[in-house]
Amino acid sequence: MTRVLVVDDQAFVRKTIRSMLADKTSWILSEAQNGKVALDLAKKNHPDVVVLDLVMPVMGGLAAAYEIGKIAPQTKIVFISSHYTLGQAAGLDRLFGAAHFVQKSEIGKELIPTIKKLLRA
Repeated sequence: MTRVLVVDDQAFVRKTIRSMLADKTSWILSEAQNGKVALDLAKKNHPDVVVLDLVMPVMGGLAAAYEIGKIAPQTKIVFISSHYTLGQAAGLDRLFGAAHFVQKSEIGKELIPTIKKLLRA
């Protein structure tokens, strides 16, 4: 069973993403409000995919992705943000290997296909 961890500092965004994924998939879902909590959950649960906001307090998405990659290297990362553009995020996949970026405004149509593509890779 596929395990997906949703990480965003805004409770509304986490709830919206979880609801969308729960309605359309049978994935096991968990959530965290920042990168530090995500890191603790990743150590425990070794998720298959982490949907990770780039801009968060306590520990942002870039630092969290780096740390998660050290403890769970098989975990795929999908970065999300309303602050970054596709152009600004273009280097993330080079830095983090199998990582992808989805703008928050496009989550409804792009997130599930992006996760499925990463799971097939």
